[in-house]
Formats: sequence, C-alpha cells, structure tokens
Amino acid sequence: MNLEPFFIVMVVAILFLMLCNLYRVVAGPTVIDRMLGMNVIGIKTTVLIVLIGIIDGRVDLFIDITLAYALLNFITTIAAARFYQRLAQPAPPEPRESLIAPSAGPEVEETDTEPIQRERS
Repeated sequence: MNLEPFFIVMVVAILFLMLCNLYRVVAGPTVIDRMLGMNVIGIKTTVLIVLIGIIDGRVDLFIDITLAYALLNFITTIAAARFYQRLAQPAPPEPRESLIAPSAGPEVEETDTEPIQRERS
C-alpha cells in the first residue's frame, strides 16, 4: 500500500494551518499571542520536517534535523518569555542619596527629613 499521496496531503494541510497561525503572529493583539503563534508554527515545522523525511524515505536523517530545530524552538520561546517578563516588571526604585556631605566628620549623623510620629501612651 502506497501512503505517499496521504503524506503529501498532510504536508499541504499543515502548510495551510501554518498560514492560519501566521495571521495570529501578525495581527495578534498582545505579545503573548504573537509568541504563542510563533511557537505553534515551530511545532508544526518539526512535524513537517518529519513528514518530508517520510516522503523522501530518509527519516533517520530528518529526525536529527527535527530534534535540533525543536530544541532551538523551545529555547527561543523560553528566552522570549523571560525577556518580556522582565520588560513588564516595574523598574526598581533608585537608591536614596545620602544627605551627609562626604567631607563631614563621623560626628555628623544623617537625619531623616520626615517627622517621626510617636505613639502616645
């Protein structure tokens, strides 16, 4: 039984689905939508490479390429997620500058500019 036409139809179907995901990458309202769309395209690319290997009859050669591409896709997705996570976090506050002049001796202490509120007993 020859399954080559079936695999060719599957390749065309996956290419069509990749084009649908490309719309999500381009028009995605948020960065997360765009990242998810690129990740899905990468996953479908790995399946596409395996199907091409099956059609070509050299699956052993294409599996190595697929594993390398899948690892690269995973690492890129994690790196982009960490980048956007750090970008979304607010910046840490600036350290407060000392009110004491560097030439002042050790007998001068820094005083707080805010009034101290004491509890009344």
